[in-house]
Amino acid sequence: MYVEQKWKINREKNEHARTCPGLITLDQAAGKMLRETLSLTLSDQSRLTILLFEDGLFSVVGEVPLQPSHILPVLDKIREKIEVFFPDFYQTLDKLAQEDRRIQVLARMENILGAIRNNASSNPELLQSVKALITEMESGRMTPGCTVPADPSAPEDQDLPKNRETR
Repeated sequence: MYVEQKWKINREKNEHARTCPGLITLDQAAGKMLRETLSLTLSDQSRLTILLFEDGLFSVVGEVPLQPSHILPVLDKIREKIEVFFPDFYQTLDKLAQEDRRIQVLARMENILGAIRNNASSNPELLQSVKALITEMESGRMTPGCTVPADPSAPEDQDLPKNRETR
């Protein structure tokens, strides 16, 4: 349920980002006064140059054609320079981003609980491990990392819990 909502809200957020009223093509920028250029290195290490024109208009050029996944980083980079021209656009984008983050937390929880439910019958030790984790967290003795609690009745050299299916 939440996973589907996450996809939907993320799609809405990205579709809204693509409708930024300040984004223009290079052809549309012909004759406009260039105010500033900004460089942006994306997570894939490709670089974009953002051309800022008067009235909050901007265009983007780069090593690769502008992709939908590039628009949000571009909008973040130039926000303080163009938000004054498009406050309603950014207000809506912020609401969508906030809802996206909220649903993401719920979707992760749904995935974790689903994984526990789906694996509990084939891995009986899982429920006991989850209960031990909750007890540890509630007592404040939680340590960072992911460790599997040792079964005190298991032999020292045992690598896997008993009754584990092989795959």
